[in-house]
Amino acid sequence: MKKETKTTVDCVVVTYNRLKLLKECLAALENQTYRISNLYVVDNNSTDDTLAYLKGFSKEYKNLKIIHLNKNLGGAGGFNKGIKKFIENSDSDFVWIMDDDTIPNNDALEKLMDKVNSVSNLGFLASNIVWQDGTPAIMNIPTVSSNWNQNITKGLVQIKSASFVSILFPRKVIEKVGLPITDFFIWGDDVEYTLRISQAGYKGYLVNDSIAEHKIAKNIGVDIVSEENSNRIKRYYYSRRNAIFTERNRMSKAQLAKWLVKCCLVEPAKILAKAPNRKMLRIRTTYKGTIAGFFFNPKIETVKGNKANGNKKAQ
Repeated sequence: MKKETKTTVDCVVVTYNRLKLLKECLAALENQTYRISNLYVVDNNSTDDTLAYLKGFSKEYKNLKIIHLNKNLGGAGGFNKGIKKFIENSDSDFVWIMDDDTIPNNDALEKLMDKVNSVSNLGFLASNIVWQDGTPAIMNIPTVSSNWNQNITKGLVQIKSASFVSILFPRKVIEKVGLPITDFFIWGDDVEYTLRISQAGYKGYLVNDSIAEHKIAKNIGVDIVSEENSNRIKRYYYSRRNAIFTERNRMSKAQLAKWLVKCCLVEPAKILAKAPNRKMLRIRTTYKGTIAGFFFNPKIETVKGNKANGNKKAQ
C-alpha cells in the first residue's frame, strides 16, 4: 500500500534504446512505498520500440509524462530537459532522477525521504548504489567530504559529489544553481552538477539504507586504459573534456599542473603498457579531450518557478 505523504516527489528517468532495462526500472518505480506524484521519462530519440511502449504504458500510468527528444542529447541533455520540465510544470517539492538501468529497491525513495528533514541546508541525497552481487558499484562511488561523519549517527555520510543514479534534489536548490549542462553530452555532468551544488553552500549526503542496483554488465569504472570495447574509446573524449572543465576553476595552479602531468604523460604511458587494443586512438582521444577542456565554456541554464529564467555563463 502506498504511503500517503505531504511532501511531494516527482521522478525523472532518461532512456535510450534499452527498453528491457527501462521496463524493469519502471516496474521498480511503480512499486515504491513512497508515492511518486509525476513520472517524467525522457526518450533520447530511441530507435527501438521505446516510444511506442511508453505511449501504451501511459494509458495505465496516468501520471507518466513522456518527453520525446528529436535528437539524442546524451544523458546530460536528457536530465537537463527532464528536470526543466519538472520545474516548469510541477509544484512538487523534490525530484528523484536516474538512468534507465537503475533498479531501486521498493523502499529506496522512502528511505531518502525519511532523511530530508534530518539536516539543514540540504543540497541532495544519494542512494547507496550496488552492483548485481550487492557490492558497491565502482562507477557510482561518491566523493566523500572531509567532515564525512558529521551526521553518521543519522545514517548519513556527507559527500561532495555523486552520480545521477538514484539521487534526490530539492526544487529550491535547482532554482538556485540551475540545470545540468546539456553540452556535456555524456559523462561528468553529474559530478559537475553535484559539485556546483556543494560549492553553493548546500550539503549532500549518501543515505546508506536507500539501495538501488546499477544494472550494468560489468562492475567497472570509466577508464580509457582498461576499456575492452574499442567502439567506446571515442566517448572518453567527453570524459576528459568535461573533467578538465569541472576542475580547472576548482584546483590550485599546482594541483592542476600535477593533474595535467597525469593526463598527458602518466596515462598515455599506461595505455601503451596495458591497453588491450587501439592504443594510439586512446592516446589521441586523451590529448584531444584534455586540450578541448581548456576551451570548453558551456552555458548553465537557469530556471525559476514555471518559466525559464535565461542563461548565465558557466564559472
